[in-house]
Order: sequence, then structure tokens, then C-alpha cells
Amino acid sequence: MVVGIMNKSFGTIPRMIRMAEPPIFEPDMAENEIELIKRKSSTKTWLSPTGEIFHISVPPTVYPPREDTDLLAKSILRLGPGKNRKCLEIGCGSGVLSALSSRQGWDVTACDINPFAVACTRGLAEENKIKMKVFEGGPSPVVDGGISQWAGEKKYDLVFWNLPYLRMDNQEDVQTLGPLEEAGLIDTDKNGLLNRTLKLISNGLLSDDGIALFVVSSQNEFSKYKFQCYSNGLATREISNLKFDDGEEIRVIAVWKPYSLAKRNVLQTVDSTNTFLLNSEMGEGSSVSSPNQISGHGRRNRQWIDYDESFAGSWILFDSMPKLSPGIIQILVGLSVVDALNCLSKDKTEILLKWPNDILVLQEDEWRKVCGILIESKSSGDDNIIVAGIGINISGNYKGNFNFPVGFTKDFSDSITFDKINDILNTIMASNFERIEALPELTFSKLEKQINAHIKKAFSVFNKSFYRNSIIQFSRVLEDGSIEIINQNQEQLIIDDSESISWIN
Repeated sequence: MVVGIMNKSFGTIPRMIRMAEPPIFEPDMAENEIELIKRKSSTKTWLSPTGEIFHISVPPTVYPPREDTDLLAKSILRLGPGKNRKCLEIGCGSGVLSALSSRQGWDVTACDINPFAVACTRGLAEENKIKMKVFEGGPSPVVDGGISQWAGEKKYDLVFWNLPYLRMDNQEDVQTLGPLEEAGLIDTDKNGLLNRTLKLISNGLLSDDGIALFVVSSQNEFSKYKFQCYSNGLATREISNLKFDDGEEIRVIAVWKPYSLAKRNVLQTVDSTNTFLLNSEMGEGSSVSSPNQISGHGRRNRQWIDYDESFAGSWILFDSMPKLSPGIIQILVGLSVVDALNCLSKDKTEILLKWPNDILVLQEDEWRKVCGILIESKSSGDDNIIVAGIGINISGNYKGNFNFPVGFTKDFSDSITFDKINDILNTIMASNFERIEALPELTFSKLEKQINAHIKKAFSVFNKSFYRNSIIQFSRVLEDGSIEIINQNQEQLIIDDSESISWIN
């Protein structure tokens, strides 16, 4: 049975009844598909961000250029001239993005599992005298030939895909699209097509200094995409976004191999990881980690205590002045640790960033400190090295003689190990801090909403927080990392991290 469905990408399009199992071409489905592809091709005109106009004859079942195409096109342009570097478009659809990339000087390979899309892209290339290779195939839950069938044998400097992002209804008798249209619009892979592609990128599809771009949708949680990248050892950052009237939001995210040129040092013993890097001549992104830090220290030169099993790690975040203030850098490093622990933990555990630099977990109805953060810098001439130090308690003996008792990651997740912490923190630190010319740096204006939400949560949990013997309420985080609070007399005060707030656990 063929029915109609409204979709913002196609307008009214036919669709057919299918069961909850992955689509299989059975005789009746094949007949319906034949009816679908009997529709006439439509002529589309696409104005690229460069001003060039492409005229495309789009066959039935092929995804035409839409708003998400424009969004991805602008992200490709910000990467600059291709200079004959190698580029792969997965799910090329009408072929306009491959054509745009070729015009920018990229050596383009394109692929799509829809043979009509392959024909459309080849036709567009021929009509506009554009040189590119176009193959049938792509990442899929069903093995149908090797990767070389659709990607060749080479590594790519740019990989991009306007991913299918409509969600499936898991109920039986769900109404959906014909198999070819379904492939272009719906992610039918139970493990996720993005996750499948990230594994290919991590295993060599992308060059060490390459970048991948993906369009993702709020129909799935954005945090899910981040954690999939981190779990595959890849850094990620949002490039641009677009919101629709129905509340849906799509984003273009960049994915890359973190700190590919930096040096990672793992030492059995070290005096202080921060001091080690500050006295080194290593560049941005270089790191040192150790399970045994002898002379670690925290804010105000307090001693950092290592327990039975600990992680101590430091990263050179910047070797020149960044756009972020030290106070915001400290908070963002804290959020990086929160993401790392959430990503590594199999069970949902309450994890909290307490301003300005402590990470707490909820264990046995009390909050315990599992991590501390220290930002230090060293100036020499025009150079200004900024180092972030992170200390995490993995296992040890419980101690309660502190304002917040000591906690350990092993208490809520056996899967969190030294090596896993080191690897995933490296990807997240790169996601938040690595400076790549083609990618936008994170700024306070982009982070403000996220930071305020996390800091406000801590003040909400500890609803009796005191400053100078007065109960206070949180107002907002300022651009220098200080916070604005309101005391019992309704006075607005600004305090920085050199001052103390008393927290009642």
C-alpha cells in the first residue's frame, strides 16, 4: 500500500508499509519501488555559496539540494582551496556538493548506495565538465563488497556526508519510504551510520591531518554524536547550525584525529605533570600523564594527594594568547572531565562540576570529590604557555575528613582505567581547545549557555552555599570566569576563584 507523508525535504512523497526488520527487497516491495521510480525526474536549480548556478535533473528517490545542503556547502568552503587534496563525499545524492568541492580544487571521489544518485552525480559532472570519480556503495550494516569498492584504496584529506537523520519508529506496521528513498533519509543501522563511519575514519579512511564533516540532527541527542566520536578516538566540534520552525535543529560537526602532531608522554613517575610541561619546549596539544605524581599541587599551592590508583595528566592548551580567559578555560577543562567520565561510565552516575574546579560524584547519598583541576601559565617574551592539569582518583581508601569526602571512579564504574581516561581526555581536550585554521575556536559567547547551566546546577544541588556568612544564590558566570551572586540582602556581588564559597554537602 502506498500512502503520502509530509517531509520538509521532499514535500509530499509516497511511502510504503514495512515491518520493523531492516528493509529487504521482497517481490511486493520491488513492485512498489518500481511504481515509485516511474515518477518523472524534476529539474532543480541550486545556487552555490560561491554564486555558481547548477541545473540538475533529479530522478525519483534522489535527495535534492535543500537547506542542509547549503549549510554543509558553506562548511566545505571555510576549509579553503582543495589544492588537489583528496576528498570523499558519502551519500552524494544529486552531486552538487561534490561539484562544488571539485570547483574548489579538491580531487573528488563520490559514492552513494542509490544507483539513481550515482547516475545523477555522473550526469551533473559530465554536463559541467567536472572531473570526479563516482561509485555505487557506501557504509552499510549489510556487507556488500569491501570499502575499496566505493572509497578506493587511498586516505582522504576531507570526508563529508549529509547523513540520513530521520528516526525510525520501532513499532510493527510502521509506515516509511520506499527502500531507495529510505536509504537517503532514514538511518536504519541499529548501531548508527555515523558510528559505523567513525570507525572507518579511525581505522584509516581519513588522513592524520584530515577533517570529516557530518550533518547531524536534534532528532537524536547531540551528546550521543559527541560520545560516539570520543569513543572512536576522534575529536569533534560544531561548525554551524540551522533551526527549523518545527523546533528541529541540524548541525554540521567537524571530526578529526586529535593533536596529530603533538607529543604524548606517559611516565611511570613524575614530580608534577604541570611543571614538566611548563619547563619543556613542546608545542600545543602535547601532554604528559602518570599514575604516580610525587609533588602534585592544587590551587593556592595545596598538596595534591595520590591514592592507590590515580591519574595525573597535563596538556599544553595554548602557546600564545587564546580567545578564552583563564577562568573560562578552567571551567571548560572541568566540563571536559565531566564528559569523559560520563562517556566512560556504563551506568548513569550523577557527576557535577562545582565552581571553580572540582568534579564531584554522588555516592551513597553524599557528594564526593573525584577530580581537581589546575590551570597554570608561563610567559616568556611574546609566548604565553597555558597548561591544564587534571588529577583523578581511580581507586583507594575512602577518606571523609574533608569538606567533600574523597571519591573514586572505581566506586561507580570498573571500566574506567588510567589508559581509557588518558585516551578519551586527549580527544575531548582537542575537541575543546585544539586550534585548527579551518575550524572556529570556541568563544565565551558560544559556551556561555552551557557553562551557566552546569554551574547553576551545582548551586541548585547545594542550596545552602555561603559567602561571607551569607546564603547566596547564583546569578551568572562572567567572561573572565568569575561569577555573579546575590546575597541575602539582594545585593549583587562578583567573586573570582581566589575567594572561597562554603558549600554544605
